[in-house]
Amino acid sequence: MPRVNKDSKATKRTSAKRTAIAGQASPARRHQLTAQELQQLAPIPETLRPGLDVLFVGINPGVVSGVKQLHFGNPQNFFWPGLFQSGLIPEAIQPEDGHRLAAEWNMSIVNLVQRTTPSTSDLSRQEMRDAVPELCRKISANPPRVICFVGKGIYEIFVGSSKITLGLQDSVYDLDAPLNASLGPPLCQHDSIDQSSAAYLFVMPSTSGRTAAYQNPVKLQYFQQLKYVRDCATSASPIDDKHLNTLGPQTRSKYFQT
Repeated sequence: MPRVNKDSKATKRTSAKRTAIAGQASPARRHQLTAQELQQLAPIPETLRPGLDVLFVGINPGVVSGVKQLHFGNPQNFFWPGLFQSGLIPEAIQPEDGHRLAAEWNMSIVNLVQRTTPSTSDLSRQEMRDAVPELCRKISANPPRVICFVGKGIYEIFVGSSKITLGLQDSVYDLDAPLNASLGPPLCQHDSIDQSSAAYLFVMPSTSGRTAAYQNPVKLQYFQQLKYVRDCATSASPIDDKHLNTLGPQTRSKYFQT
């Protein structure tokens, strides 16, 4: 009877295991780029037009999104599942079908900063602050009904304050106000302006898989609240704060304290 080499078998098992693990590597690991290669990536195309129901604002493309030229392109990101599970869109789609968001459901996506980085920590606060006037220009030139910031940190940069809460904001974006970069975004209190001349402001947690502070079931609640705000905005109906709070975490916004 031939002798079996146990060491050889063990080596083969180890090799097979390593191959399997390599096959399961995250998309980010599969797209390791040099700094020069990152700089050569083009900005992800944006679809903008007046009258969008929701304009989503992301911070900047990650490596997977930048390489694929897709918004929220990492399969670990909860953005696309959140849209479907909340009812904001009627069917589940992949990032590759993201163009349908504007074409069929009147929503779209822009980024605060256009350049791709491995992590948002690779962006300086100054670079993000410098991008705010251009974001305001895009919003004012293409007035949406609701502006949703996908990440609390983005909105903190946008308004220049860390004293904000998630959910519906007490301020609205004045779509008719002239832009002045030195004054910041044209925000005002919701009760001081005709809502037809303003866009609701909504802030949700980052949908990145790296955001451990908020798990997907909680992120989904913010998507559900956003859907309600979207539905009210498109039907010109008042927002019922009690109903809004049944859909997710109770808002601490001053929006209803008038």
